[in-house]
Amino acid sequence: MSRGAKIVVGVAVAVVALVAASVLALGVLGGGDGPEELTFADAPSTTGAPAGSESTLPPATPDTLDGTWVVSGGSQAGYRVLEDRIGGLQNIEAVGRTGDVSGGFTVAGTTVSDIRAEVQVATITSDSTFRDGRFAGSIMDTATFPTATFTAPQATLPSEPADGETVTVPVAGELTLKGVTRPVSVDLQVQRSGGQVQILGSVPVVFADYGIETPQPPGLSVRDEGTVEFLLIAVPG
Repeated sequence: MSRGAKIVVGVAVAVVALVAASVLALGVLGGGDGPEELTFADAPSTTGAPAGSESTLPPATPDTLDGTWVVSGGSQAGYRVLEDRIGGLQNIEAVGRTGDVSGGFTVAGTTVSDIRAEVQVATITSDSTFRDGRFAGSIMDTATFPTATFTAPQATLPSEPADGETVTVPVAGELTLKGVTRPVSVDLQVQRSGGQVQILGSVPVVFADYGIETPQPPGLSVRDEGTVEFLLIAVPG
């Protein structure tokens, strides 16, 4: 076989190997782009009482927001991160979510206090069982650190929103991921909807800040930063 023919054969073999590796990687990794970012449209039209209750009746619209509010069914929280596959030939926006969220806050006039949200990280899933296994295992070690929390002592509403109105509320608090707590600031979108208060927000996260490793399995490169996103549905507690 001539040298030129050997080169052609070598290139062909390399191309076939690349294609085979790409197909194998996609088959193992699974999943595609996750759902779009959360919006108020993702909130249920009605919600029950706090998680654990079997009631499905929408709560009555209170005259004022004053009082204690608890996170209820219909709430969602999770992550969003970019995956570069096959050497960057394919980019996937990986999204994992759970509805296993609890927490609450207290309102007095325009002052919001005792803000807390807790997410059961071990129940977060995506569209890829491969990804979910690594997430629960080496990435987040959910057996040791089953929850993530956000807490803030106080925030101020610019005004008490009317029904259907959305206001922006800057909040300075602390985010705990994998047992590491760091200060964060987030602008929450707060909407009053009937007897609900709906809270929408996202927090950018650099994984190394929380001791979270970004493993690089064959055919996949995970970005070293992502977003924690959430939609909380609160009802009077």
